Amino acid sequence: MHEISRRLLFYKQKNIQQQIVESSLNREVGIRYGDRGYGKRPDILMYPNDLMSPVTKGATSFHVSEERWENPLNLETGMNRKQLDELRIGWDLVLDIDCPYWFFSKLITHLFIQALKNHGIKNISCKFSGNKGFHIGVPFEAFPEEVNNQLVKNMFPTGPRDIAKYLLEYIGRELVKQED
Repeated sequence: MHEISRRLLFYKQKNIQQQIVESSLNREVGIRYGDRGYGKRPDILMYPNDLMSPVTKGATSFHVSEERWENPLNLETGMNRKQLDELRIGWDLVLDIDCPYWFFSKLITHLFIQALKNHGIKNISCKFSGNKGFHIGVPFEAFPEEVNNQLVKNMFPTGPRDIAKYLLEYIGRELVKQED
């Protein structure tokens, strides 16, 4: 079966279309065209059938941003931090665990999820990334509106980095025990 036929069969499935569109709400969507790179920016998906035109033109995958926007179509290349903060309505925490050794990827993913659970986080997603790793997700709704009198929505991209760094330190201190 030709590659385009396989993609069409996959993306024609109504449940697949619906899931991609639902996950795209208030997000910028990067449409990948194989070796040709990504399509125009910014782009969005609003309706299930919005997937079919790009697929017939060679789209190989759809990537939704971890940031959530009031209107993703208002994004422009070169916007400054203040402009982005004004448009951003939130962001999801996405931890990309990728290790050349499958066993270690699974172990590290397990430890990160355990650390999140130990901090009372209940709504955690985990998916295989397609290579040798996993993507762990925590939706924006799991975070408070403010931390130290700062809006959490404006803490991107430093917020996710700080959380990942803290979780790594926590895992080393609390979850990994070395026996003498």
